[in-house]
Amino acid sequence: MHVIDHSTLPRLHAEGRQRFAAAHRGLGFAPFELWMEILEIDARVDLQPIECARIVLVLTGHGKLVVDGAAQRFHAPCSLVLPAGIDSQVVNIGAELMQLVTGFTPAAAVSPPP
Repeated sequence: MHVIDHSTLPRLHAEGRQRFAAAHRGLGFAPFELWMEILEIDARVDLQPIECARIVLVLTGHGKLVVDGAAQRFHAPCSLVLPAGIDSQVVNIGAELMQLVTGFTPAAAVSPPP
């Protein structure tokens, strides 16, 4: 399959957060996953540690990345590079929606990223 219609993919909703997996093993894209996400104004995402590194592409908005208690501000377009095994948090501190694309190579079966 070369084209995947994002409108047909199941969405996950949480307070201030909407996301879906745009590419994963179940869609024939081993060994990596790509997650599309929208954060509402003042929303935050706690990214639990996983055993692989992640890259988060910030397409719109601006925010704050908190890693090990230290905060760093950012604005789109940019990339957030998250090493394996760290706790981190992304906070939308802007006046608009924040669009993110998260990519990583999971060690096991497909599951929503923390």
